[in-house]
Amino acid sequence: MKEKIKSIIAFTVLAITVAAGFVLDAGDKSTDVYPDQDTQVRLYGEAHGSKIYYDIEFEHWKECYDRGYRNLFVELPYFSAEFLNFWMHEDSDELLDVFFEEISDTLSGNPDSKAFYKRIKEECPETIFYGTDVGHQYQTTGPRFLQYLEDHGMKDSEMYELALENIAQGDTFSAENSMDGISEFRESCMTSNFIAAYERCGGGKIMGIYGSFHTEPSDPWNMINRLKEYYEDGISFSSVKLSSLAFDETGHGPYEFGFCITGLIFLIMLIVPNIIWAKMKPEGYEAASEKENKVLLLLERIGEVLMTVILVIFPAFNPHIRALPEGIFFRWTIIIWIAAFVLMIFYECYWIRYFVSNHTLKDMYRSFAGFPVAGASLPVIAAFLLGLYSGNLIMIAVSVILGIGHIGIHLMHKKEADAVQD
Repeated sequence: MKEKIKSIIAFTVLAITVAAGFVLDAGDKSTDVYPDQDTQVRLYGEAHGSKIYYDIEFEHWKECYDRGYRNLFVELPYFSAEFLNFWMHEDSDELLDVFFEEISDTLSGNPDSKAFYKRIKEECPETIFYGTDVGHQYQTTGPRFLQYLEDHGMKDSEMYELALENIAQGDTFSAENSMDGISEFRESCMTSNFIAAYERCGGGKIMGIYGSFHTEPSDPWNMINRLKEYYEDGISFSSVKLSSLAFDETGHGPYEFGFCITGLIFLIMLIVPNIIWAKMKPEGYEAASEKENKVLLLLERIGEVLMTVILVIFPAFNPHIRALPEGIFFRWTIIIWIAAFVLMIFYECYWIRYFVSNHTLKDMYRSFAGFPVAGASLPVIAAFLLGLYSGNLIMIAVSVILGIGHIGIHLMHKKEADAVQD
């Protein structure tokens, strides 16, 4: 009865752990809204200054550009984006170089960001930038843009008026002394600037790159939600965090082939104790093995061969964790992977206990940590959990086959060992 209670507790704890992994993962689903073919406004939220994100941004813009998009909305002041548009038609990088000198003290003023724009000029030359942020460089880039327009006879243009308005926004925002860059005034300006820019470009399908705060659907008063409220159902929006894309692109599909370090470690943890056990077999084992059920033995052998191969060819069994600028990213199903690894540690402990015992059949088929016939059940359950974690149905099926054969044989041996002792 005591052993049964331990088993009930062990399997209950394991079941709760697995359920917690799936429940927490489901509850932690990203608020990302991915675009489809009909999406008109594709917004991507970044952490500023990361090369990882610049590379992803370019890939998505190039994809949109090849589909006919030309208007790229960016988290820059109006006058900064217009300088970029002038630069796009220049043979030199003088305008770009000066601009990056002026933003050198910002998160975006880095060589990777500069390379991002140069790559756009090279591979997407018809791109038109629309800056919809407040005029942050209202004392430097702003006045220089006004002078540029005057020097080119454009003082009476709409561009000049829009630049003056953007400079005023930057001045007002600066007076707020917002240390983290978040303010209701700024979100309001970014919203109105976006709406005005969208009208100037003639609407249609556009892509936008902003800080993830401005594009996060869960914050009711930020730019994207203000835009949705303004347009109601007239325009379809998508909003995806680049951290989500960066995390997903490093993962492996459940059936993608490759090398699996987790599987290799599991195999080592399986094989090494069994090599040692070959010299420490319990008395009476050979006689007991002659009575093994042939069907169970066949299932065991098939399961062992398939498991050996499967463990090392599917990298989806590896823990999916990635460090990104915002922190460490993982899915809560990692709990299931951890549980599988813990069971394998229990498996090693089970063997250590056997090796220091009297090496009897009873010692070999004892339970450990509440798991009956631990020498068979622990690795089988661990493999089954890897299948659940990765979503690999092949692993799940093979672990079931191996479990029926391997655990079944161990239970038969345990029954004989208990009968001998009695």
